[in-house]
Amino acid sequence: MREIFKISKDLIRAKDLYKTAKDRLYEIIPLFPKDKSYKIIEEYYEIMVQLITSIMYSDGYKTLSHTGLIQYLATNYTEFSRNELNTIDILRKLRHGIVYYGKQAEKEFLLNHEDSVKELIDKLIKIIEFKIK
Repeated sequence: MREIFKISKDLIRAKDLYKTAKDRLYEIIPLFPKDKSYKIIEEYYEIMVQLITSIMYSDGYKTLSHTGLIQYLATNYTEFSRNELNTIDILRKLRHGIVYYGKQAEKEFLLNHEDSVKELIDKLIKIIEFKIK
């Protein structure tokens, strides 16, 4: 089964996803207490999903899987390092555990990686802002 599909470019949908991701980043995440690290991790991952999906729509592609999002970045955006792609994949796995198994991600992950996660989100934002202007 193919994970990534060619579609017509959809800049309206790309902009809407971008706006929603920014709302999550600047309006939702600040509302969570720092001791709810699992919710913050979940939100960071959802922001990345929305931004990567936005990039894909602006390029004329879509995927039905979360691994397809990472695969798309790895294949089409070589400015992302293996380490950055790995960080997204770790967040994907943490979010899966949170959503489907009720696991509460360790605070240490957020303490050790929040800055790099924010930098990665900023990098995705810059890419999509360039594409939708």
